[in-house]
Amino acid sequence: MLIFHALTGRPGRFQQFVRAILCSKGIRGRVLAVCLLAAMPGWAQQGADARLPVLQLNAPDGQIELAEHSQFWIDATGKAVPEQVEAWEYDLPFAMRPAGHTAMLEGKVMWVRFNAMQPDLSQRWALEVSSAGVDRVSLHYRDAAGNWVEQKAGDKIPVNQWPRPDRFPVFDLDSEQTRPVTYFIRVEQARRPFSAPLYIYKHPALLAQRMQEQFLLGAYFGLALLMALVAAANAVAFRDRSFAAYAVYIAALAAAQAALLGIGGQYLWPDSPRWNDLSAFLLPVLATCSGLWFARVVTRPRQFSAVLDWLSLRLITVLALLTLLDTALPTRAGFITVTALIVAALVLICVMVFIAWRSGEPTMRWIALGFVPVAVVVPFPILRDLGLVPISFLTQYGLTLGAALETPLLFYGLLRRGAQRREARARAAALAQTEPLTGLSNLHTFEARLQEALLRSSRYGHRSALLMIELSNHGWFAREHGRQIADYALVLAGSCLRKLARDIDIAARVDDSEFALLIEGPVTAAQAVAAATQLVARALQPSDLLPVGSHLKLHVAIAMVPDAQCGAQPDAALHLAYMLKSLREMPADTRKSIKTVNF
Repeated sequence: MLIFHALTGRPGRFQQFVRAILCSKGIRGRVLAVCLLAAMPGWAQQGADARLPVLQLNAPDGQIELAEHSQFWIDATGKAVPEQVEAWEYDLPFAMRPAGHTAMLEGKVMWVRFNAMQPDLSQRWALEVSSAGVDRVSLHYRDAAGNWVEQKAGDKIPVNQWPRPDRFPVFDLDSEQTRPVTYFIRVEQARRPFSAPLYIYKHPALLAQRMQEQFLLGAYFGLALLMALVAAANAVAFRDRSFAAYAVYIAALAAAQAALLGIGGQYLWPDSPRWNDLSAFLLPVLATCSGLWFARVVTRPRQFSAVLDWLSLRLITVLALLTLLDTALPTRAGFITVTALIVAALVLICVMVFIAWRSGEPTMRWIALGFVPVAVVVPFPILRDLGLVPISFLTQYGLTLGAALETPLLFYGLLRRGAQRREARARAAALAQTEPLTGLSNLHTFEARLQEALLRSSRYGHRSALLMIELSNHGWFAREHGRQIADYALVLAGSCLRKLARDIDIAARVDDSEFALLIEGPVTAAQAVAAATQLVARALQPSDLLPVGSHLKLHVAIAMVPDAQCGAQPDAALHLAYMLKSLREMPADTRKSIKTVNF
């Protein structure tokens, strides 16, 4: 009865019946199959499944998507072999595989079958499983002689042993038969769902697509590498922890992208299937931990919440420990737990950045803006790994685009932050040497420079010029217009001195309304008088900071130093005291603004 049913059934039923007998272990069954094959050889030829459409491999653009053109069946035992699937393909519950189909296998095996016919054998076509991170995938079909052809790829197999080493599994289709060929794809995937789309490409089209992808991905990885190196150099040069944390984070994020996109397996570790399998799980965790650490460094959560600071440290520790435990004992529950902790870390990063941004620090706006692209797109790959959404452009490349935008924005924010901090430190350091109101050097700094100048003048036999200046109407400004206008007058006098001083000269405020200017030698008396005249002329110019009709009145005493009257040994303190005495001896209402002391 079974033989009769096989002979009178659907097309190809006889072949399946015979192959099923061949797959059996009984000797009598195999003898019967041989006899049937010998008696009716024409019925035993390999044929494509009539219920499946036959794809004509002649698409003008060289690309064919297998969605709605292929069928799938999930083998719950995971033990079926291609011969068995082929033998009973009409009776197995194959169903049409739609676009976006997602299946959680977890110990099961998915079989996908499709029919294809290649009219032009001069063209080569290839099947692409358009996703990295597939544990095992293999393509099976019979060649023109009826022998099985098998090609294997996946993370469990070294990439350099794939039929075509690539970042995605790619298999060559039959190029020797012009009649329809049935192809079987076997897929194994643990812990994460399988939703990869299947495409058939003409070899030139596949090569063109790969070149475009490699160009764009290379631009991102080159940018990430450059930014990480420059940030590391800044961290060493300026001893800035923010740049060090940024360099680690950007490097870890790029490494995670390399693992998730298959770049790492193709170029960095093609001989290590164990690491190729683990990297897609471990490196995203490393990127998350380094991102949380970077956010903690730049936001300094302790200054506004000790709880947030404590949570960030504990979350990094727990996430690292659970990841190591799940690596040793991988389970679906462990994978979900680690994913949940990654989500918690991302939420904590957003909270810390938001609070720091609201604190009002100017540079935090750029840093907060830098986190936005990744924060927007990172949910998509997480939802894909949980089986809630199928693979799409956003789930595969959204994180790469977000990281490409985040990398320069964060770096710019850190540059501005570092520049502002260095400027603040420079101002703080300068307070020990400058007078805060006018910005000129203070008396102590000026006295030290004057002592050095005197020593040089004695050693080389030349003279410098020392000018002591008094704002003679400072008291009038204070009495008539208040202290604020009097301070404006002091600031204007200091500005006049800064404009007159050369790079090698130094100007200082030495008393309430008295200033000093050292013109480094060699300098002549005529040059010193000319400088004093120019200073007095600048002071007479009107200013919007002063009341209408008023101007600065300066008295200037000039001496060529070293001066023998100040002792045989150069002494800056004696020179200053001597010049201040000479300046204060000038009458307040004198019409002669410039006094020469020793020439």
